[in-house]
Amino acid sequence: MFNPRTHNTLLAGSQFVYRSLNNGRNWTKISPDLSSAPVSAIVYGCITTLDVAKPDTNVYYAGTDDARVWRTVNRGGAWTDVSAGLPKRWVTRVVADPVNGQVVYVTLSGYASDDLSSMIYRSTDRGTTWTNISGNLPNVPANDLVVDPTDTNRLYLATDLGVWTTKNLGGTWYEVGDGLPLTSVADLVLHASTRQLFAFTHGRSAWSLALSALPVSTPESGPAAALQLSAPRPNPAREGARIALEMPRAGAAQVVIYDVIGRRVSTLHEGALGAGHHEFAWSRRDDRGARASAGVYFVRATFGGATRTRRLVVTD
Repeated sequence: MFNPRTHNTLLAGSQFVYRSLNNGRNWTKISPDLSSAPVSAIVYGCITTLDVAKPDTNVYYAGTDDARVWRTVNRGGAWTDVSAGLPKRWVTRVVADPVNGQVVYVTLSGYASDDLSSMIYRSTDRGTTWTNISGNLPNVPANDLVVDPTDTNRLYLATDLGVWTTKNLGGTWYEVGDGLPLTSVADLVLHASTRQLFAFTHGRSAWSLALSALPVSTPESGPAAALQLSAPRPNPAREGARIALEMPRAGAAQVVIYDVIGRRVSTLHEGALGAGHHEFAWSRRDDRGARASAGVYFVRATFGGATRTRRLVVTD
């Protein structure tokens, strides 16, 4: 992590935080072991994320894979554990607000512990207290967060189901952009001068979005917002599953099953549907008739600009 005001200063993390004041030629350890030294094979006791607060570059943050978040307000002279109030999950990012020096965000992933809850937390007191701002996000891991420096109410979030955004600090989230595969996004970068958002995926390349084309708002109520997709049953499934869809009104809808890297596996429905309740059965076959392998899949329903996604586990 570069210091945002002087790029001669860098931070690097192992289980310790190191700092270089001369662009990486020399390094000094500036923290104790910030992990809990776990013996579990699920986590490794490593620092997974670092950030420097742009409004006050004396403030550093660190997060670990064993659910710890740390803050120093004197460039590593003393570190405070600010994990209280956060779930015990892998910390994917700690992100300091680029304008307000009191605000910081944490994104978490429960993938390693089979907890797929969406987890984004915001603090207005440098991590002393936390508020969950996951809102209406699907239950998938959160991997990265970008705060828009031109409007800090606007956040961009990388998840295991693509990129989402909010214009009201998590009050309402919606998917952003067209064409991105349904896949895990690991990193986001906002190139401020060109207003381009770059998304880096797991196995599906890198993508960019011109934020000048981003809609000012998205429908947050009305017929499309009432689209409902049930949890697949059974789940886990061996020979197939049933999925129920509630349509708020008649119209064109799509129900598709994707694999974990975003490839379309099976189209359960594509076309007109009447208002009301509809059920679909998946026989664990792809569109070519081949039996789908065991693993994690996602059922995705779309109608009128609304999208609903459910996770399905298939076992042998």
